[in-house]
Amino acid sequence: MKVALVVDGYNLIHSSPLLKKLLEKSLYLAQERLVHLVADFCSVEGTEGWVVFDAYRRSSLDTVEEVTPTVKMVLTGKGKTADSYIERFVLQKKSYYDYIYVVTQDFAQAMTVLDSKILPLSPKDFFKQIEISEQRLKEKSCPSPFKFSPRMADYIKEELMHKLRKQKKQPSSSSHLSF
Repeated sequence: MKVALVVDGYNLIHSSPLLKKLLEKSLYLAQERLVHLVADFCSVEGTEGWVVFDAYRRSSLDTVEEVTPTVKMVLTGKGKTADSYIERFVLQKKSYYDYIYVVTQDFAQAMTVLDSKILPLSPKDFFKQIEISEQRLKEKSCPSPFKFSPRMADYIKEELMHKLRKQKKQPSSSSHLSF
């Protein structure tokens, strides 16, 4: 199943206390952190992602930069907002993807792209999905010692285990095993 995630960048930054704090320090830091969050999420979930930032005051065309093989950052061109880019993206790509998630706080925007294959996602719900995804990744990479506790017996051939058990039952006259 092909799934895309399209994020209204500044909308999401202004919806997150962490990203807002970074924004106070530097616009670039807030953008960078958001793009990294989306890239991590997309890599774990197996989706393609676009983070769209308004840059409509620029005199150039839309700029699309590949951040990872599955995530692109978009700066809109002259006279275009992130909303208009996302609407155009959805119209052009909805036949290519099984589902397109549009992450925005802008209710009007979410309603303009509403379709059975287009699913609006609030920033709050998106951040919850990121937490769930991070937890899943953590569990895959560092299983809890309580869930999986390997024992030496799991790795020793049955014949050797039999000899060890036999040795354990005998009174110890010597400290080595005889093979």
